[in-house]
Amino acid sequence: MKKLLLSFFVSVLWVFNSCTNTTGINDETANNLPQSYDVYIAGRENNKACYWKNTIKTDLTGGENLAAIEIKEENNNVYVMGSLGVTPTSFKSIHYFWKNGTKNEIKQYLGIPSGAQNDITAFGVKNGDLYFAGYVENLSSANPNQRYELCYWKNGVKTLLHQSPYIPSAEGLFINDSDIYVSARVVDNNQNVDRGYFKNTTFNSLGQPEYVFNFAKNNNGLQLLFENNNKYYSKNITANTETLIGNYGLPVPFYGKIAADANAADLYTIYSNAGYNYFKNSSIVSPSFSSLPLIQDLFVLDSNLYMIKYSATNNAYLGKVFINGVETQSINGTPNGTVNYTSTFNSIYVVEN
Repeated sequence: MKKLLLSFFVSVLWVFNSCTNTTGINDETANNLPQSYDVYIAGRENNKACYWKNTIKTDLTGGENLAAIEIKEENNNVYVMGSLGVTPTSFKSIHYFWKNGTKNEIKQYLGIPSGAQNDITAFGVKNGDLYFAGYVENLSSANPNQRYELCYWKNGVKTLLHQSPYIPSAEGLFINDSDIYVSARVVDNNQNVDRGYFKNTTFNSLGQPEYVFNFAKNNNGLQLLFENNNKYYSKNITANTETLIGNYGLPVPFYGKIAADANAADLYTIYSNAGYNYFKNSSIVSPSFSSLPLIQDLFVLDSNLYMIKYSATNNAYLGKVFINGVETQSINGTPNGTVNYTSTFNSIYVVEN
């Protein structure tokens, strides 16, 4: 019944988008919505982590004072990552995760010793296997050159990627067939910094870029986003080519994100949490269908564009979800004592049902 209702709802959106005046709606918002899709939004409401499936909310057990920062679905299993961050721009570290509503603490799940520094910053799901990537402090090593370990974990089992006396970082993780990719910042024993990606346990340098970000896969291959000289580039790992996307010189570009339609060639790039525009390939697009200024997240599937936009003024948050430029969901988060942004939309994920 839910699928039938969603199919009807999607059809209504398509008719609305086709029959109304499209002033301010560019080509990115004029696509059709054919078969039914499940739209998942991760966020928080009333200062509690939760997610929405087709606008129906599920509160997450033990989610008080947490934020749901990322969500994925595979074979009817829902995975939600949780953070202690309290503002839309402070989400990065993963402290908890839920699988089908069951809460797990990351340190306990990964067997990280109490007191060990760590920062788990990327995750993925493939064929029911759960992957995480980040760094952890090695408290048992007497060698100072092995103090910090960059690793990925598959179902809680650790694989070491890099050791250093200085803290490394994992930025993105992608499972491509049987290969595991981790984009990373690494530091050698002489404090030389490099950025690139691991394919399984082999590091591939990108030639000293300023930042590396996440992976996305389109029908041309596996893509990695990186920034150099205030310009975004995509690295096609499959074809071993690099393509200039364009200038996006913001002061602290920690939150670049690339997205792709697995069934098409187009790539979409945003400055997540703080960007006003996005790139489609190398063309910059201003989504004028909404007066909300900032893009929080976007997802592309079957040439349909799903986007979270928001505003945050005086710590008051207004977020909305759009499908091809048509608003489908909104939330308000107003200050509550010393806790700001009590309700937010943070991440979007879509699957065909």
